[in-house]
Amino acid sequence: MIRSDPIHISGETSQPFLLSVVAERKVLFGSCIVIGLCAGLIGYAVSPPRYMAETVLALDVRKLQALPTESVVSALPQESPVLRTEIDIIGSRMMAERVLQSLFDAGTPQGGEVLSPDAAATMEPGPRLKEARRIDQTVGASLDLTRPAIIHDLMTNVRAVNDGRSYTIYISFRSGSPQYAAAVANAYGEAYIAYQLDLKTSATRRVSEWLGSRLVSLRSTLEESERKATTFREASGLVKANGLTLQSQQIGALNVELAAMRGRLAVSTARLETAVSAVATGDDGLSLTEVLASPTIQQLRVEEARISRSVTEIEESGATKNPQITTLRSQLASIRRQIVKETHQIIGSLRNEISVSQRQQAGLESSLQEMQDAMSKTSESLVHADQLDREASANRAIYESYLTRYKQTIEQDGIATAEARVISRAMRPTRPASPNFTLWMLIGAIAGTGAGMSLALLRHLTDRSVRSIATLAEKTGLAVVGRIPGLSTADKSVAATLITDSHSPFGDAFADLQASLRLKRKSAEGYVIALTSATPATGKSFVTANLARSLAAMGTRTIVVDANLRTPTIAAEFRIAAEPMLERVVLDGLPVEMAIRRDGRSAADILCSAASGLPADFILGKAQFAALIAMLRSRYDVVLIDMPALSIGCDAVGIALLSDATLMVVGMERVDYPGLAERIRSLRLAGVDIVGVVANDRFNVRGGAPASSSKHVRATRSHKAGTSLAERLYAEAGGAR
Repeated sequence: MIRSDPIHISGETSQPFLLSVVAERKVLFGSCIVIGLCAGLIGYAVSPPRYMAETVLALDVRKLQALPTESVVSALPQESPVLRTEIDIIGSRMMAERVLQSLFDAGTPQGGEVLSPDAAATMEPGPRLKEARRIDQTVGASLDLTRPAIIHDLMTNVRAVNDGRSYTIYISFRSGSPQYAAAVANAYGEAYIAYQLDLKTSATRRVSEWLGSRLVSLRSTLEESERKATTFREASGLVKANGLTLQSQQIGALNVELAAMRGRLAVSTARLETAVSAVATGDDGLSLTEVLASPTIQQLRVEEARISRSVTEIEESGATKNPQITTLRSQLASIRRQIVKETHQIIGSLRNEISVSQRQQAGLESSLQEMQDAMSKTSESLVHADQLDREASANRAIYESYLTRYKQTIEQDGIATAEARVISRAMRPTRPASPNFTLWMLIGAIAGTGAGMSLALLRHLTDRSVRSIATLAEKTGLAVVGRIPGLSTADKSVAATLITDSHSPFGDAFADLQASLRLKRKSAEGYVIALTSATPATGKSFVTANLARSLAAMGTRTIVVDANLRTPTIAAEFRIAAEPMLERVVLDGLPVEMAIRRDGRSAADILCSAASGLPADFILGKAQFAALIAMLRSRYDVVLIDMPALSIGCDAVGIALLSDATLMVVGMERVDYPGLAERIRSLRLAGVDIVGVVANDRFNVRGGAPASSSKHVRATRSHKAGTSLAERLYAEAGGAR
């Protein structure tokens, strides 16, 4: 069972990765930072000076109330959204127009200072503002004195902020002129205060005008409702006095009089019954109040007492036969009869009084009934009259409330106060606020750092060269068994000499490669090593030739077989004539001894090839080629096979299966990691033992493969289109048949 370990293509962008990218491209990164700093320095040098003046306003949290009435415009709520709204108002176009008008009214002379009102009155607004704008314009900028342009300039350069912890507003303005900056900043503060005053004054006046016009209509409505109520009551006879109609007053008076009459009648009846009861019991009735109050009875009682006293005196004297006694007794009886008669007359008068009272009561009750009947007949009219009265009362209440509010509003006119005050006026700045050297340098450093990191990352992502051996091993999943340093063109001519130089890094690299291969060797027989690459132009033949020289220098019997029949380059590396020796040995049966050439600079043997018009499988796929490799294995210690690149043909797989180990040569100039991973995976699926990767420096690459072979072009295009290795093998086999 063939197992293929996954080959991870790293794409992480964590912090260590970015730092490693920056470290690899430190020159590019540093250059970008230097360029950014230079750009910041240039920007600082060419930027015109800009001055900033600041006016500080404070919103009053205390409310000035001159009158005990509520103002038309309420105080600003002490909330953050309200404060944010006020800041937006300061930066609005409306406020800029007010400031512009203020600049027109105040005037700005050549020095940029604000003129007094008297001096401003002698200047034309156009030249005055033109001079202020001339001072403010930046270097090289065209002067635009149109109203929209000036307003846009004011809105662009003004800035109102709040620290979020207080009710203080900071208004700053930037300009090329310090005088103009201070003048505009102060104008903004004054314009905002004037805006608040205008807002309250205009609102109070609008409310006063509206209330005045409303009062006229309410007065007419009230008069009309009162006129209707009065006319209806007069027509219905429902005239009121002291809030009551005449009928109601009459009924009330009759009720009072009837109640009094009933009381008097009850008293008279009780007196009569008492008198009658006293007389009926045999009493002379002298104890009655009416009897005692009668003057006649009082005189008779006095006379009776006198006569009784005289009779008593005579009887006590013993003159019983006195003739006066008879006379006196006769007078006494007569007086008593008169008293009784007078008592009966008084009782009769009581009866007459009761009779009169009863008649009066009946009359009052009759009158009251008549009045009640008349009242019930006018109830509907009374209900309608009350409704009219209520409407009139409601209209009167509305009118009076509007009238009261109107008077209060009139009293408020002229005492409006702003809810903000200037606590610090803008002064003429002595030094420019911009350009700021530190800020420009910081911007340049940040821009350079960002550009450097971006370019380094972009360069890293687009650069296909091998930057580190660890990255190559990680992305291929194979051990890097060797790294061949680059040689200049002059050094390549003496490469065979450098192989045996113990002080040459080039020779040390191949010595290390030999050591790695010896560790990978599994048997004492001839060691067949196939060298291939994922793409052409990786310096594979250069590595093969110099590895053979290095092995031969160590006394190892070594032969190089050029199995790259499409683009054979081994003969050129050994500087011998390119002859189709491999083709003649396999197809024509040429003895191997006659085909082998000896390197003039080392003891290495070469079985070279030449470009053939025959398909590679016709030669490399025959049993004679496998027998040739087996024979060379028995004769030599190491057999190096220079195979074609995996991207231009599938014959390399068959050759690799005949070898004991396969080396993948990777050019450090440009590496297609996904394609390389795909080639390694294909070899592993075919059962090829890949012992490692050899990293070859870009200076050792001779160039790309020639494009003369149409089959090579078709194979390359097939690879780029994503054709799998199995499909290409099947196609090649079909073509051979």
